[in-house]
Amino acid sequence: MKPTQVCFPKFPVQQVANRIIYLRKITRVDQHLFMSAVLSKKLLSLEEKNLVEQVYQGLNKGWIRVVD
Repeated sequence: MKPTQVCFPKFPVQQVANRIIYLRKITRVDQHLFMSAVLSKKLLSLEEKNLVEQVYQGLNKGWIRVVD
């Protein structure tokens, strides 16, 4: 049996991060979209790095909830 593979559409890092920050929650789909957006780039801009840091800090400090 072949493993099931899910393909997520490509979204800009800014769009996914801003959605997470605005809603103050991250779902499993958000996580996959965010990781896909970040890891698909060779280099992140300063703005993108700051957004990644904001999401990380939000999760670390409890400002962003993890939901299913």
